[in-house]
Amino acid sequence: MGGVLSRLLLNPVLVLASLAAAVLFGFSSPALASALEPLGGYYLSLLKVVVLPYLFSAIMSGIAHIAADPASRRYLGRIVVVCILAMITAALVGLAAGFVFPPAGQVSGVALAALGDIVNGSSARRFVTDTVVTLSSGSGAPAGTGDNFFENFIPENIFLALSSGDTIKVVLFCAVFGAALSRHLDHGGRTLLGLLQVVQLTSAEIIRGLNLLLPFALFAMISSQVAHVGVGPLISLGGFLLAQLAAAVGLVGISLLLIAQRTGLSPVAAAVRLGDVMMQALTTRSSIACIPQAVDAMTHRLGFARSVTELVLPLCIAINRIGPIFYYVIGAMFIAQIYGVMLEPQEWGILVVAAIGAGIASSGGTGPITVLLIGLVAEPLKLPIEAAVVLFIAVDPIVDALRTVVQVVGNCAVSALIVPVPEKSTDLATASGTATS
Repeated sequence: MGGVLSRLLLNPVLVLASLAAAVLFGFSSPALASALEPLGGYYLSLLKVVVLPYLFSAIMSGIAHIAADPASRRYLGRIVVVCILAMITAALVGLAAGFVFPPAGQVSGVALAALGDIVNGSSARRFVTDTVVTLSSGSGAPAGTGDNFFENFIPENIFLALSSGDTIKVVLFCAVFGAALSRHLDHGGRTLLGLLQVVQLTSAEIIRGLNLLLPFALFAMISSQVAHVGVGPLISLGGFLLAQLAAAVGLVGISLLLIAQRTGLSPVAAAVRLGDVMMQALTTRSSIACIPQAVDAMTHRLGFARSVTELVLPLCIAINRIGPIFYYVIGAMFIAQIYGVMLEPQEWGILVVAAIGAGIASSGGTGPITVLLIGLVAEPLKLPIEAAVVLFIAVDPIVDALRTVVQVVGNCAVSALIVPVPEKSTDLATASGTATS
């Protein structure tokens, strides 16, 4: 009975029907749709509170296993190289999308008036003012930049980092603790590793149960987002959204091609096997919340070695910020086009490097924090961001969904380039079996 219910509620047709119904409901009854927003928030909170123990146990045990096995340490070097190449690719795809689909488009007088209404609207200005006050230092720079950059990575209190969902600090602590744990496996360390695996399996089981609520949570989250955004910003920022969509589709397409090449499947088959992961990313807008399902899809459906995937994929999602990188490139191009700024050849290089730096700095940040960090890209190019931030925040619920899909699927592809497929690399087939036993 449980299997039948699971197949019914997670059927792609039902999920897509919920998505379409949510969009229609959000446009037709915005007041009622807004009232459903807390329900979606409750679902996302439940998901995140279970994901953190999963992340904590998976990374710590994964690091311990790899640090204890000298033959597996080569994956750490691969992670660095492949992640750097992935971030450069994300920036270049963002540039290409911005050239093919100019983010500012052909802005008409009506569209400019709508943009002005959004910028000058009292609620929007108040929201941005409050956000900047909350997220900025005294000098007006976003927190976590400049002198405070390394505060994004160094955990002062691991329990505080866990409770606040500060992912990058949790990952760093788990990496250090796991490496140290590997030196004490013969002195009670294996018992702790066993406990961590129990925590991981239990958390995954709870997450599978929560996924049964996905169609209902999807309806609540999407309808309330549509109700808040409305039609005006979508029309006014049509070129910006089109460029973001083009870059996201391009990066997801490249990712699926890489996964298909590694597994011997067709890109369509790879997309089908990652379909529920993409849908979860689209609806929750939380790459961290997607980690358990992504690991499950990469191992059970695509055949990658589980012991290595459980380490590589969470690490890549946390540090390889390809989703924000293409967003920052297109955002900077939008600002330059709106203000009629013609960038010199060397400034395009600065744009790419700055977008990668801003993407790395966005680790652990979501929503307004991610949007505000576009200042790290605009500042070296001398581009004003005050008005643009309001516009970007207005449509961020939509763009954030695209960023999350790219972040999750893109890092699945990065993992596919690093993690062996058991059928092709029999030397690590036993490692996969050990992790599932």
